[in-house]
Amino acid sequence: MKQLTHIRLVNWHLFHDTTITCHGSTYFIGVNGVGKSTILDAIQFALVGGQRDVRFNQAAMAGSRRTLTSYVRGELGTEGQRFLRGDATGLVALEFRNPDGTYFVHGAVIDAYEDGRSPDVAYFIVHEAALNDDWFFRAPGHLYDSRAFRRHLEHVTLPGPQARAQVFTRLEDYRFHLLNRLGQLKETFTAKIIKGLAFSPLTNIRDFVHDYLLDESLVEVKNLQEQLETMRHFESLAADIIHRIERLDEIEELDTERRTQRRLRLTNGFIARQAESDATLTELKRRRVELDEGQIDLRRRELRRDTLAEQLKHANNAFIEAQVALRSDATAAQEKALREKIVQLEHDLTDLRRREAAFNQTLAQEIADAQRLQTCLTADNLPIPLALQSFVEIDATSDVPRATDLVTQLQVDLLQLGNDYATQHALLKNQSDQLRREAEQLQREINQLRTGDRAASYEAEAPQSNRLRRLLRAELNLSADEVIPLYEALRVPDEAWQNAVEGILGRTRFDLLVPPEYYDQAMRLYRQRRIDDDLHGVGLPDADRMLRHARAAQPNSLAAEVEIDHPAARAFIDLLLGGYVKCDTLEALRDHRTAVTRDCFVRRNFTSSHLNPRFYRRWFIGDRAIPRQIEQREERLSAIAQELAGLQQRDEALRERLALTHDKIAIFIELKSSLPLLVRLPDLIQELASLRSELAALDTRSVEKLKAEVEAQEREVNRLKQDESALVESIGGLKTKLEALNNETLPALEQQAAEKLQEARSILILEDAEDLLEEAEKEYDRRRQRQPVETIRDNAAKYEGDYQTAETRSRDKLRESKHSYSLTYDFGYDDDEDATRYLRERTRYIESELPQYEARIAEQRALAEQELVENFIHRLYEQIEDARQQLNYLNTTLARLRFGGERFEFITQPEPSLREVYQMIMDSHNLLGQSLFDSDFRQRHQRGWDILFERLIAPHDEEFAVQLRELQDYRNYLQYDIRIHYLSGDKALLSQINAKKSGGETTTPFYVAMAASFAQAYRINQPRPADTIRLALFDEAFGKMDTARTASALKFMVENQLQVVLATPPDKAAGLLEHVDSVRTVVRQNNHAFVIEIDKTEMLAELEGEVNELPAYA
Repeated sequence: MKQLTHIRLVNWHLFHDTTITCHGSTYFIGVNGVGKSTILDAIQFALVGGQRDVRFNQAAMAGSRRTLTSYVRGELGTEGQRFLRGDATGLVALEFRNPDGTYFVHGAVIDAYEDGRSPDVAYFIVHEAALNDDWFFRAPGHLYDSRAFRRHLEHVTLPGPQARAQVFTRLEDYRFHLLNRLGQLKETFTAKIIKGLAFSPLTNIRDFVHDYLLDESLVEVKNLQEQLETMRHFESLAADIIHRIERLDEIEELDTERRTQRRLRLTNGFIARQAESDATLTELKRRRVELDEGQIDLRRRELRRDTLAEQLKHANNAFIEAQVALRSDATAAQEKALREKIVQLEHDLTDLRRREAAFNQTLAQEIADAQRLQTCLTADNLPIPLALQSFVEIDATSDVPRATDLVTQLQVDLLQLGNDYATQHALLKNQSDQLRREAEQLQREINQLRTGDRAASYEAEAPQSNRLRRLLRAELNLSADEVIPLYEALRVPDEAWQNAVEGILGRTRFDLLVPPEYYDQAMRLYRQRRIDDDLHGVGLPDADRMLRHARAAQPNSLAAEVEIDHPAARAFIDLLLGGYVKCDTLEALRDHRTAVTRDCFVRRNFTSSHLNPRFYRRWFIGDRAIPRQIEQREERLSAIAQELAGLQQRDEALRERLALTHDKIAIFIELKSSLPLLVRLPDLIQELASLRSELAALDTRSVEKLKAEVEAQEREVNRLKQDESALVESIGGLKTKLEALNNETLPALEQQAAEKLQEARSILILEDAEDLLEEAEKEYDRRRQRQPVETIRDNAAKYEGDYQTAETRSRDKLRESKHSYSLTYDFGYDDDEDATRYLRERTRYIESELPQYEARIAEQRALAEQELVENFIHRLYEQIEDARQQLNYLNTTLARLRFGGERFEFITQPEPSLREVYQMIMDSHNLLGQSLFDSDFRQRHQRGWDILFERLIAPHDEEFAVQLRELQDYRNYLQYDIRIHYLSGDKALLSQINAKKSGGETTTPFYVAMAASFAQAYRINQPRPADTIRLALFDEAFGKMDTARTASALKFMVENQLQVVLATPPDKAAGLLEHVDSVRTVVRQNNHAFVIEIDKTEMLAELEGEVNELPAYA
């Protein structure tokens, strides 16, 4: 059930900024004019929406002229000040709590204008969130207008992943989503809310039905009147083409056959279910007999149980006496003491032997492990402790003190060895972790390089250069192509010279080239951040100066092996490598001051040396750099894998040694604690043998006799206990069986019989075949005279299936015939089960076209009849039947609701003043293509026909217009009453007791009907109640009812799970307070209204005190 928890009103009539808390059913008390109705109108507007459908202030005696604009602007209606506000924005919001504790909020933001324009409304629904003022207020006291609110709510942050907000400009969209949010309510819910708020119980049942249950819907008669005026001159109708009529006759015969098969199917379906109900009643009778017999058997067993209990009592006394005699015998006491000591010694001895076996097993295992440890120590070239050598040859049982000392010393030695091995294992693990981290970093770099990303390699090799590059780009707003490391501008076409170029350039490869115009700014930034960002060692070539002082490289220099498109980089490389002459051999180096070979021998100042491979091992220049770097990293990964494999072997060896040293400490502590206990074993064996000898020497002949008596008495007690237990168990089983029979089987059979009986009638009601009930009951009675009920049931079920098949076959033939006719004559096809449309076509042919269009007069007459039947009589028939169905559906809900033990039911019968017209309308539905004018239909309903035509063709004055309107309104054809069902089984009609009962007593059924109408809308009394709201709004309710019935009526609504929100003056409070959950007082001061929360308990006590203070009268 979804419960209303808060009402938020801002700029709503006299309420400036108010939040109302609702706990369950809420009662608003206040004198007239303080604003109670405006709160209920706010709830109504939030639930219904729109300005045309909502009826504001319906409790006003002479009707209300309040509008949405007057509410938002705060209409006062005084001469001095008509409105509280000019252009204003108002808010109405309702918060509901779901059964799972979540919330949702809905309502509207309204802009009202002083110049009389229609208000602008933005409806909203916020799901899975509680009411929050941040949605509505742009500043304290200032609401968003409707346009700004739409934009704000669409972007507001809501709590929780499931929360979401919807804003609607179209009322239809708001209602559609709101009805689903409120519990998938039907569209008629809005009308029920409006009517419920306007509810004022009447004593006139007809007015109640017209005003609150059935909607007005007048049949349109303008065209019919025009055609009937012409039809007065017509006397006959034309017929259709004969060969078409013959085809339609065939369709009619097939339709009749289908109807016959349907009647037989429904009859046998009724009989099968009626027989099943009677068979269940027979079984119910047999089960009741079984229950009576079982209760008698239960009483017999209970008497037998009491007898056994008495016998068991005597047997227990005899058993106790025998035990006392046995205990008082001295020999028996001595024997008992000896046996108890023997049992205890046997237990101790068993425990010691178990521990001895465990000790020996553990000792053998530890000796074997000690030998393994000696092997490991020998393999590790470590000395073997003396305690370890001695332990291998230990004999623990022969010399316990020596064994204890040896184990103690061995613990110390093992602890020292374990600590050494643990230290080695920790170092090994740290080395392995470092290698794995290196391997992970290398793999990440390989993945980046394979995608063409050099950034990882560049950052790893020259982190200071990378940081300075990012700094220059960020601070000077330069692109990636404007600040580049030197290696990105270089290419070495000849791979043989790549190592030499990379090695001689070394860290210079990562110097940064910047545009000349930014060089000064870059140097200032470099100087400022060199320490904070650790930027030492990064070069910034001065491109401008290098280009000014550029010099050509020597012929055959290393600079010639480098291709460059960047002018500044070209000048820089010529400067760096232009002096290195390329030589093919070491001998050729000696001819130059500065030179280099392909295998990285370098001569500087006549001194030759070989470049450190770490300077050129990782290439950065050109397209060959990435594959080379990937290859080098993969080689390192392979090396790491081999190192990790070797470390893994060492790890396993260290784990084995830790298990033989460190992990043995606790085991040797246990061995040490077990050694003293083994010393006691020989003494216990000797003591046990002595006690057994003493026991064997006792003379136990008298004791045996006493024991035999005790055992005999014990057997008798046990036998009686078993008999009693078996009897108690059988009594329990029988009770369970009888309880199941009484509480489950019998009620289930009763329910099953009732359901089958109801199902038998429902099968006719659901298919609009109630007229077959009497015939079906007579057929069932005839079969009962000849056959048992089981045979009737089985045969009827079989016949029902057979006739279902036959009906389907007839329907298929009818469909084929209709389809053939439609194809032949281009008539158009329908999916109707019957042939009504074809029979109407047949009627039209017979009555209008057969005489070859004798005259236009006949055609006009046919049109008039068609209009009369389809748009007046049949329309009224449908509306009357729909009204009955609405009341029947309401009665279904009323059947489950009782008020003070009374149940109410709406009943209908034809309105006496229009009975003739009513009978004609209802009978017209049975016509199968016959003319209303030429058949005996007109003769049978001549009086109704005359009334109808008299009013249809009467002069258009006011008096006849009222009489015609009476015929146009389907509600006037029925007379309504309420049948009251009392607990005693008596019944009464409300119309008959109206004059005999008080006004409050006769208004009770109307409140029950309204409650049932709400329960019906909210699907409360279904087998699985729906998760819907349960609001029932009443303004100035219970006006004519006394205090007791007022309280009972409200209690009835609350007990039927409705969340009642009502408003009354204070004089009704005494009867209502007890049955509401929360009380709110509405007060008004200086054109402003306020809501005050009242403690219901204190208010009830106050009212009780006022009653007690009243003077007593004799």
